[in-house]
Amino acid sequence: MSQTPWNARFETILRQGLPGLGQDKTPDPDAPMESYGLDSMALITLVGTLESAYAVSLAGQIVVPVHTLTAGQLWGIVSAALQPSWDAGLRPSPDLSPHGHTPWAVA
Repeated sequence: MSQTPWNARFETILRQGLPGLGQDKTPDPDAPMESYGLDSMALITLVGTLESAYAVSLAGQIVVPVHTLTAGQLWGIVSAALQPSWDAGLRPSPDLSPHGHTPWAVA
């Protein structure tokens, strides 16, 4: 099983939003999520779930076409949205990273 750049909460939400990703598969951070069954309507639901789970707004942040959007890119967008809270001196919730570190972000 390969190491993923995101935390368990993100992966749980991904699994709920990607019908083609079986429980025995680890999502590839670089594979288009379309290959796991993501379409534009499912992306809207996935983004809404991520916004609620992480208390962030992703409005206008996802500019990658749905057919090329990867889980790694989406995690980078989510982690970037979290940055203002961290920069303000607020500690992230302990379950944001499995190792207690700031999550990895796609540059």
